Amino acid sequence: MHITHCPNCQTAFKVREEHLRAANGWVRCGKCQNVFEAHLYFAHNTQTNESPSSYEVGNLEGVRPGMFSSRAAAQTPKNTGSGWFWPFMSALLALAIFWQAVLWNRHWLVAEEPALRRFVETLCLPLACKVEWPQEPNSVLIENSNFHANPEGGFNLQMRFKNTQHHAVATPWLEVTLTDLQDQVVVRRVFSVQDLGLQDHIAALRDQRVQFGFEVDASLRERIAGYRALIFYP
Repeated sequence: MHITHCPNCQTAFKVREEHLRAANGWVRCGKCQNVFEAHLYFAHNTQTNESPSSYEVGNLEGVRPGMFSSRAAAQTPKNTGSGWFWPFMSALLALAIFWQAVLWNRHWLVAEEPALRRFVETLCLPLACKVEWPQEPNSVLIENSNFHANPEGGFNLQMRFKNTQHHAVATPWLEVTLTDLQDQVVVRRVFSVQDLGLQDHIAALRDQRVQFGFEVDASLRERIAGYRALIFYP
């Protein structure tokens, strides 16, 4: 039997050796609930088979075997260094989701906010992806088209590409079909954006003027009576 003192309230307790071994030497004060190492506060008369009348007998309930694996475990919690890990991983995950969302919608984002184009292109560098203007053939109309023969040879074609959307769209290609009196195809030509000398996009609710000339074989020239124009994306 041992006598120990609670360092917090100075209450004296009788503790048995088997109880101390079961709890690795730790006890809980039944009066103030303070937990301490019993052997550090043993009375000078450390072992006795009688209960000294000069000591108040306390209750050591609440201390279980295995509650404290070591002295350091109870006094100084082990710092695993994981306090920053989950916030860091959460921030990294949020950044990855943001990056994926920007890349997935990059064409529409740049169309709505052209000033962000350089920023989005920078995000695309690791994946070698391209930032292109959205292709919307139904949003681009042909207006004020005019086709006539050139006195010096060939034909001239004038028209306007009108963007009806509230954001920029890619400039389409142009297919011109020349027909005879029976509306049969005589010549069909396809012109890229570069052939037309146009910018690669049409700004929101704006238009681009198209004007160019092209030659036709002399044997076919007399048959041409009309034309059709079609815009498309390759």
